[in-house]
Amino acid sequence: MVTRAVAVIMALGVAIFVGVFIWTTVRINNPRDTLSAVPEAIGEASEVLSDGQIDVQVYALGDRDVRVDIQFMPDTDAGAAAGLRPDVSFAMLGMHMDGVTPPLQLLEPGVWRAEVKLPMAGRWVVNAGFGEELAEVEFDAR
Repeated sequence: MVTRAVAVIMALGVAIFVGVFIWTTVRINNPRDTLSAVPEAIGEASEVLSDGQIDVQVYALGDRDVRVDIQFMPDTDAGAAAGLRPDVSFAMLGMHMDGVTPPLQLLEPGVWRAEVKLPMAGRWVVNAGFGEELAEVEFDAR
């Protein structure tokens, strides 16, 4: 009788453990949880340059943190421009102060990412491009 009771208690323990394991791996996430993990796009631009096309997307990460994704698609006859790193700078509109120049991370050929914490909230512009040819995106940083 005692052996049966111990076996039933052990079986219940294993069943509860397996049930909790399955529930945590299979449960459906709340849609609000998954949406908050995706950064909000707050601006984008696409410009045709003399050597190709540059696409710029700006994402709000919260608390004045901003991510910029840049993709440059060179023309087939672009030559040296295909391997160049674009210039990126942030400036606050209406303010006369030095801009913010974040470091770029090369993700793959022709694709870069920069993340920056802006010094203050307000209306900003990011310029990305080569020399005088730039794509410009205005956005609100909060």
